[in-house]
Amino acid sequence: MYGIFRYSYVGSSENDKTVIESERHLFDRIVKYTGVFGSVQGVTMLVTLLINKVKSTLLGTAGYGITESLNRNTDLIRNSTNLGISTVAVPEISRFADEPCSRELSDKILLTRSWALLTAVAGMVVCLILAPFLSRWAFDGDSGYTVSFMVLSLAVAATAITGAETAIMRGTGMLRQIALSQLLSGLLSLCISLPLYWWLRYDGIVPVIALTTVGGTAATCYYSCRRFPYKARPFAWSLLRQGTGMIGFGIFYTIAAFIGAWAWSYIARYLTANGGDELTGTYSAGYMLVTYLSNLLLSVTDSEYYPRLSAAGDDRGNAHHLMNNQALAMCMIAAPLVILFMICLPVVVFVVLEYEKFYESTMLAQMAVIGLFFKAVCQPIAYEVLARSDSRIFLFQESMCYIMLIVCVVTGYNVAGTVGIGVSLALVELLYLLLVLIISRVRYGFVMSGKVVRNFLIQSGLVAMAAFSLFVNSFIGLAIGIAACVASLFMSLRFLRTHTTFMPSFLSRFLRRS
Repeated sequence: MYGIFRYSYVGSSENDKTVIESERHLFDRIVKYTGVFGSVQGVTMLVTLLINKVKSTLLGTAGYGITESLNRNTDLIRNSTNLGISTVAVPEISRFADEPCSRELSDKILLTRSWALLTAVAGMVVCLILAPFLSRWAFDGDSGYTVSFMVLSLAVAATAITGAETAIMRGTGMLRQIALSQLLSGLLSLCISLPLYWWLRYDGIVPVIALTTVGGTAATCYYSCRRFPYKARPFAWSLLRQGTGMIGFGIFYTIAAFIGAWAWSYIARYLTANGGDELTGTYSAGYMLVTYLSNLLLSVTDSEYYPRLSAAGDDRGNAHHLMNNQALAMCMIAAPLVILFMICLPVVVFVVLEYEKFYESTMLAQMAVIGLFFKAVCQPIAYEVLARSDSRIFLFQESMCYIMLIVCVVTGYNVAGTVGIGVSLALVELLYLLLVLIISRVRYGFVMSGKVVRNFLIQSGLVAMAAFSLFVNSFIGLAIGIAACVASLFMSLRFLRTHTTFMPSFLSRFLRRS
């Protein structure tokens, strides 16, 4: 393992005090767009929390369980038919992003939209045909949800269109438009969800899923089509065959996505079979809480970092430099937020949900969020496989992840109930990080820098300290958690002061005012 964690500098000097100007601007960019997308996700999170407050009051944990089963099994069809275009098209488009008026870029966009429209139609048809089977699979032999899955075929098609338009905006650097489309999608979701849940109760679950998905598609298309007017030729084989390389990787991506969707679907079905909709709802609500923070932290990785890494092409030195810097920045940003989330989550649940009903969800989320810290460091490294379109390695990497997920969650539930599920979700992310590091080292020669390793180990210790404080039911436990949070925040602020240009400027202005 020594070769994986060998010291290699992220910058140009031997100590942390001197960081060259280009490095500081790179970290500025990372932190800036993390803030931009994090702010948008924060607004979206508040909207979703409001929706879930109404949902928890009207439907309880059983409503979450039904929603979870519908979503996971719809994802199974969606991920099996969309060919991963939202991801695999980004490297193809980003290569021509510097030439916005070029014929090559226009051709790539037309190709992306044509394949996406074709997969949208295919996904809708498959969902309609398999609706009776999905109902019996998801709800333990109950075919009463057949019509629900037929309605949700519309959401399957809409998601395929959204993925293509998002890939176009990501590949061409339309970061502001991505943020605005996400914000608009959240507001549309609020306007659609609240009246339907209030009016229809349980019968509103399916219309809400379908209409909010279509609303998100409309918001995304509004911004992407303003710059690149919509054109598609889904049945022109002379055009479609030009994308065989992209679709070849997309097939492997689809297989991996199918395995992932099946794994999550299996977990939801397993929990329903062993504890009913109440247990599935408890798990779903806890995982949902972690997802909020995940979106807050990691949306920038998809929208800003992945296209930038893809543009590095075959330049391994530059790519590994970007990966180390992104991993370091995400490590320092994620740690204090994860610790703060663990400490404050009971208060949030008390305000937003009904704490008595969702107490077990809170414990699950407090454990599972530890995995988000590992994921924040892992994701910038794991994206190298995608950026290089290394299909077989990607399939192996993701398949191993989902095998570990099923084994850990089932074992964790049988050993320690809902808390065990949370611990297992964190353990999966740690194991996945180790797997990605080994694959990246062996396959691409990537070495995690000494600076990243040092800061990662220190912040990991502080996260573990905060997790330990949750099991000390006294003032001492709270003091331990707060101390871990303060120490982590101090490290992160020190990092921002020495590695960015805006933090010293901000502190200078603040001190002058005071």
